[in-house]
Amino acid sequence: MLPSRRARHDRVSAVLAASGDDELLAALRTAAAVGVGVGGGSAVLDVDGAPVFAKRIPITDRELAHPHSTANLFDLPLTCQYGMHRRGGPGFGAWRELAANRIVTEGVLAGATGAFAVLHHWRVLPGRPPVPDEHRDVDALVAQYGGAPQVRTRLEELARAGASLVLFLEHVPHALPGALDPAAAQTVERQLFEIVAFLRDVRLLHMDGHFGNMRAGDGRIHLVDFGLATSPRFDLSDAERGFVARHLGHDRDYAAARLVNWLVVSLGLATMDDEAHARDAVVRRCAAGDLPAGLPPAVAGVLRRHAAAAARMNDFHRRLWAGDPHARYQDR
Repeated sequence: MLPSRRARHDRVSAVLAASGDDELLAALRTAAAVGVGVGGGSAVLDVDGAPVFAKRIPITDRELAHPHSTANLFDLPLTCQYGMHRRGGPGFGAWRELAANRIVTEGVLAGATGAFAVLHHWRVLPGRPPVPDEHRDVDALVAQYGGAPQVRTRLEELARAGASLVLFLEHVPHALPGALDPAAAQTVERQLFEIVAFLRDVRLLHMDGHFGNMRAGDGRIHLVDFGLATSPRFDLSDAERGFVARHLGHDRDYAAARLVNWLVVSLGLATMDDEAHARDAVVRRCAAGDLPAGLPPAVAGVLRRHAAAAARMNDFHRRLWAGDPHARYQDR
């Protein structure tokens, strides 16, 4: 870990820990808002001269009654673990997201990785961000998950939440894929799969590693937003443990799909319509060994290594997007 990064973390963490709830609430009220999504609201605030990303995750009374529980407190169906449904999802709880951020922060502070935003501080505070648009049509969301009543219960309790778990995270400045250059395809490949390898080492599944959940800073990609993370380190049911065991390759294949899809579109090999049919057709041809002529050798190598996994994941994601409640990831 860079000494300057560690020093900034230590300084910011100390300031936040010494701040009272009222001080933190005042800082959040005046912070520059970033937006509201299914995972909560976010803003960037200044803490002792350092930008800090604050994520406000609504926390239900049920979660508050089970502090730090990583159990599936709402007994949500496991298809909710997938991040590629058309209408978003209910999430598995604020405590799981906190636990996942603590796991990767430990890795960064120990010098095992630099690819994650450090968690400076966390606090449960009164108030919550607005209900996101994706959660307003409860009937449609319940239908997306095969009519599961547990999804309705979770969404209704989220809507009634009066408090938030606020994560104060290291601010990573640049959005992807705009910060990526196809000429650096091998560097992007290496960094993505270093992230995947680290997650596997610490037994953490991210489950939602699209480019919207990645940022760029300090010359590398950072994976953020652990709202769908799961792990055998969590308090899992037998069914969830089986799910995790069957999905150990999910983050790897998801990274392959994001990498290949990005290259195909950014290099102009396919136009990107709303349903991605043209892109997926090119990816399938690459998976079969039919690469477009004239590709730089480095790009061709990346496509050869990952197009098969990308084609498989694209087909799986298409089933999820179409609303198939029985779609399941298959490892190879």
